[in-house]
Amino acid sequence: MKIKRCPIIFNNVISTKSKCRMDKWYLIARDLRNAVIKNGLYATGPVIYQINKVDLFENEAEYTFYLPINEQISMTENDKYSFQDKWSFGDALVYRHADLEEDINLSYNVLRVAAKDTNLVLQEPFFHIYLDVYGEGIIDIFAPIVEEG
Repeated sequence: MKIKRCPIIFNNVISTKSKCRMDKWYLIARDLRNAVIKNGLYATGPVIYQINKVDLFENEAEYTFYLPINEQISMTENDKYSFQDKWSFGDALVYRHADLEEDINLSYNVLRVAAKDTNLVLQEPFFHIYLDVYGEGIIDIFAPIVEEG
């Protein structure tokens, strides 16, 4: 169990929000990536997402997806996509959730315990960096540090 402490910085990030079934989040991520490609751009990093407003009864949640792209873009305000030149957190704890079959809440708790043990306050909900490694998915969970002491 290795927890890293580091900043998280991505440039030229496009994002979108969507409410969907918790077992179908990847479809929204795929649609975001396809929209980027359709507009002559390409991703320069992994899909990052955050889960909010979880409804276990309906098995739905609100997801915000972030995708670094190859260049700055000018985008008119709209309710589907937004763009940030720089998306960063100066300090965060990062923990690798390597087995997607395991309950991710166990990994969340590892971060919470580590933060408590070192007198850190973390921003929740946490962010997830989805990585495709040799055809298998793994998730780096990152938790921005909002207070130390």
